[in-house]
Amino acid sequence: MTDKRADKRLNYFTGQLLTEDDFKEEQQYHIDTLRSHNRNLHTWGIAKGLIVEKSGSKNITVSKGMAIDSLGRQILLDKLIEIDLSASTAPVLYLTISYSESKIDFKEENGEKVNTRILEEPVIEYDQNKPYEPSLKIILARLVLDREKDMLESIDLVDRKHVKTIGGDIDVKSIVFSLPTEEDSDKFPMISGVGGANPGLEINSENTTLKGDLSITGKMSGLLDQNMVGKEQILNGSVTISKMKTVPRSGSAEIGSRSEAKVEYTEPSTKHRFFMTSVIPVTPESVIEWKWQVEKEADQFRYILVVKNQSKKKIDIEYMYYEILEQ
Repeated sequence: MTDKRADKRLNYFTGQLLTEDDFKEEQQYHIDTLRSHNRNLHTWGIAKGLIVEKSGSKNITVSKGMAIDSLGRQILLDKLIEIDLSASTAPVLYLTISYSESKIDFKEENGEKVNTRILEEPVIEYDQNKPYEPSLKIILARLVLDREKDMLESIDLVDRKHVKTIGGDIDVKSIVFSLPTEEDSDKFPMISGVGGANPGLEINSENTTLKGDLSITGKMSGLLDQNMVGKEQILNGSVTISKMKTVPRSGSAEIGSRSEAKVEYTEPSTKHRFFMTSVIPVTPESVIEWKWQVEKEADQFRYILVVKNQSKKKIDIEYMYYEILEQ
């Protein structure tokens, strides 16, 4: 594949005689410009929609949407379609979409026989073999069929590739992340730039998951949910994050069959501490229980992490907990 495209467009003037080649060159210029944009600014894949859903024991639907292949061609499906899978006996099918164009609207005039239009349309098909060139035959879903029950068992979307932006910085006021369904578009997660005296970034999302390490420089403010640290100890139902300090602690232990292990931490203090804890059995097929015990003496609290081995064998565990101390 080459990035070379038509680099000339027509320069019209009064009295200009235009031929068939002139109009073809004009069309080719715009076609090549659009496809060059798609190839150089985006990866190939699904741009929007094309959601695959089950609609019967051996039927599926594909919603309207668009994809872009590796040649920069836009593949547009402008209506929901239903597909019957009953013609195949394979246990696994790959559903794909690809670009196609054909000459249509035959006309005979002045002795010329010609098709007067070029139709661009999507081709949606299924095959038991994974496509040899998935950048041209873009996978919409992997369909798993139960041949004993003669029905569609599941729709696997792991092979779906979505269009991404290639390289460089993106300068936008906001980014909205669309979801598989458009029913609740007002609830789509959004990242927006905030202007005014204190410019910054605002993230609106009903649910956010962070995987990996998080490093923050600067002040952090907000409220923690009361269920994170205990209802009875929290004033007005929340703890201000900016008034908290976390100190991670971790370790490992060996626990005998039907026995307990204790990890103790004591510090002179008149303030109660809260903990977030993770205790994981390393030994396969083992079962544990764990809890915190808090003992208060005259001028200090003593914290005891108790882990009980419910298995009939000796096991190893790993634990990690975070002290949360209000300053």
